[in-house]
Amino acid sequence: MTNHQDDTPTALTPTASTPRTSSTVVIPPAQSDLASAPAAAAASSPTPQAELIPAEDPGDNVDHDDNFDIDSALGSDAASFLYPESIAASILEYRTIQGRTYHSDRHAADYFTPNDEQQLQSVDITHHYLTILLDNKLFLAPISPYVQTVLDVGTGDFADAYPSAQVVGSDLSPCQPEWVPPNVRFEIADATLEWPWKDDYFDFVHIRYLFGAIQDWPALFREAYRCCAPGGWVQSCEADIHFYSDDGTTDNEPALKTWNDLYESAGIETGRPFFLQREAIQERGITEAGFTEVRIFDYKLPVGGWPNNRKLAETGEFVRLTMENDLEGYTFYNWHNVLNWPREEYTQFLASMLKALSNRRSHGYMMVRYVYGRKP
Repeated sequence: MTNHQDDTPTALTPTASTPRTSSTVVIPPAQSDLASAPAAAAASSPTPQAELIPAEDPGDNVDHDDNFDIDSALGSDAASFLYPESIAASILEYRTIQGRTYHSDRHAADYFTPNDEQQLQSVDITHHYLTILLDNKLFLAPISPYVQTVLDVGTGDFADAYPSAQVVGSDLSPCQPEWVPPNVRFEIADATLEWPWKDDYFDFVHIRYLFGAIQDWPALFREAYRCCAPGGWVQSCEADIHFYSDDGTTDNEPALKTWNDLYESAGIETGRPFFLQREAIQERGITEAGFTEVRIFDYKLPVGGWPNNRKLAETGEFVRLTMENDLEGYTFYNWHNVLNWPREEYTQFLASMLKALSNRRSHGYMMVRYVYGRKP
């Protein structure tokens, strides 16, 4: 797969399987003209994304802020985690691969990233840049401020914002923060299996960043529908981690093409796709499950601080940081265990990727799609 201009997202409109009468795509109609994208009709619709254009050429000797690190960005205790004694021992039987721990093989899901402290730092940074992208909002779905029950699949960040709600945070491993609000509890659950919660229970089901982990997406959204209360909402947020550019500058970095090919090939090999937007997997699955009032919002996610817009530059710096913090964690398993690519080329790939990520003349971005719908 080659990263040419023809691959660049331009006018992203719903496919034939997308509900045309209730979908809104917040994305430019061509190239980077984001300022002209219409806002959604709903009152909860976000402000259209600012125009994504490069800042002035930084010159040969300027890359990025070398002082922009995890501790200063998130706080020194950002990755302090506690593993409760009550969790079944089998869940804690992590697999160790090349010195990194991965989710227990007792789960059906064969997730491609580790679950250790280094990767969890990147998870924290990911949450941070998505919050910046949405102007400090956690989600886009128009849920009631008096929401009572929330299921947070893979994340678990709603409790502070909704102190009156009872929040269930779900993940494959016990990765809870050291301190959690009294209105949240964490449960170990495999989202790829039948969910352990009862029917018609949650007012809001929030699903985020499960790309590369799910084979049967329609089944996942059917479970979300079953557990969602009538009148409740589901929201899915997934990234397309292919490197795009509007000006072709990513074509000058061969490592980025290797990155694209790595995830393309791994998704085919495992049957767990990384590029959900191509086949409208989120919106199709949510609609077919039975949700209505389905809305779609797409954003360009810059990689690095190259945009001239301050918010997008800040977002891009955190996107770059989450990748640089654990580039090995994002790529090792797919490279070695799934695809069995040449081991002798892996170290050079990592070095080339780090160089490409620090090149502000490469105006790369990824895509992130938010889809929400309501249970009748």
